[in-house]
Amino acid sequence: MKRGRQDRVFRAVADPTRRSILERLQRRELTVIELCEPFRMTQPSLSKHLAVLRRSGLIAARRSGRHRYYRLAPEPLEQIAAWAAQFRDLRDPSGHVWRLTQIDQRKDT
Repeated sequence: MKRGRQDRVFRAVADPTRRSILERLQRRELTVIELCEPFRMTQPSLSKHLAVLRRSGLIAARRSGRHRYYRLAPEPLEQIAAWAAQFRDLRDPSGHVWRLTQIDQRKDT
């Protein structure tokens, strides 16, 4: 993934509202009206969030009649996950290796 696109993806997911939108779109396609339901914002405000997500490549849209349907485009998230995998084993200055999988397992217990 090119650095500019990667930066756009990180900026897009930095906002909690946009992360919530992505979580909702993970289940199924939704219209703007359906996406607005759980948020206390106007449709134009939500459309600004959708524009950021579209520019980053995280969502795609299709038009059907008067409605526009949005869906998750998982490829950028998969590429970010692959990039982040290189940090699975982190070494601190004293040489100790910290494994992120161990941290994840501790949170589950």
